[in-house]
Amino acid sequence: NKVHVESLGSVDLSREFIVLNDRILRSRRITISPGGSVAWHEHQQRPGVAYLIKGTLIEIRDDGSGVASIQRQAGEAVFESTGVLHAWRNDSDRPATAVIVDLVPNLQP
Repeated sequence: NKVHVESLGSVDLSREFIVLNDRILRSRRITISPGGSVAWHEHQQRPGVAYLIKGTLIEIRDDGSGVASIQRQAGEAVFESTGVLHAWRNDSDRPATAVIVDLVPNLQP
C-alpha cells in the first residue's frame, strides 16, 4: 500500500461546543510513498488543514475556479473546506508526510 494513515487522536466536540454535538476534531498523519496517491474527494461540511511536514506532493485542486495542479512542499498548510475538490499525488522519489486536522461527523454510536 502506497498510502499509510495513522490516527493521532481526536476530541469529541460535543463536550466543548453544544452546537457541534455530532462532530469530532481529529488528527491524522498520512504518508504517501513515491508513486502513491489519494483519490479525488470533496470536503463537504468537513473542513480541515493539511500541513506537509516532509517531502513534496502534487495537489490537483478545484475550489470552484477551475482545476489546478499545485506543487506543495514541506512547511506548507493547505486548507480544505466545503466546495473544494482535490486529490494528492507523490511524483517524487521520496515519501511525503502530512499532518491533517479536520472536523468530521462523529460516527460512533
